[in-house]
Amino acid sequence: MKKIIGLIPARMGSSRFPGKPIALINEKPMIYWVYKQASKVDRIDELYVVTPDDEIYDVCVKYNIPCRLDHIKATTAAEKLALESQKLDGDIYLNIQGDEPLIDPESINQIIDELLENDSISYVGLVSKIENKEEHENRNNVKVVLDSDNFAMYFSRSPIPHDFKYGYSYRVLGLYGYRYDVLKQFLNIKKSELEKLESGIEMIRMLEKGYKIKFLHTNYKTIGVDLPEHIKFVENEMKKRGY
Repeated sequence: MKKIIGLIPARMGSSRFPGKPIALINEKPMIYWVYKQASKVDRIDELYVVTPDDEIYDVCVKYNIPCRLDHIKATTAAEKLALESQKLDGDIYLNIQGDEPLIDPESINQIIDELLENDSISYVGLVSKIENKEEHENRNNVKVVLDSDNFAMYFSRSPIPHDFKYGYSYRVLGLYGYRYDVLKQFLNIKKSELEKLESGIEMIRMLEKGYKIKFLHTNYKTIGVDLPEHIKFVENEMKKRGY
């Protein structure tokens, strides 16, 4: 039986929204809502917030959220997970982004299903179709071009493909699954120049080293929080869903 560990990386130092994980959404910190949604997935054996920041750790303690505090600063979420995986005993690790308070538990289950059912896959993400040109050109949306077997060919914050056509433009969602051996390699592979030029899309370094990243299609539309003004969108959506 494979052990599944979910990790929610969170840090105070977001360049566009400092203190984002503890920003209040409907009077509770964002990290509370992310943890609450992820904890609905009963196949996750252990679930933690991982952070280098005391402020986030203190909030987790207040809300009884399991949290792993390590002051070592990682440059990407996957590096943070890789560091934590060295101290844990898991077979599959889930990277659950800490800025998606409405993350869909069924989307997490999609990732788990793929890794449990297909031993040849070691690195999995989710994509949804971009619906209009405005989303296609929005640099906050990480885009991916896929091959015919739904493996990533390239990622960018720029519009790829160059022209928008519905069904050919995909947005990467903030959820990944890794087998332990692949996740560990993040510690051995330095940030690449292409990764830097693409404003820190960490998957690029793995593509450059020949790792294959499989993407699954979902109709789930994430509502991520990249900027303070996005809080109101999330609160309005929560109201619609009866939170």
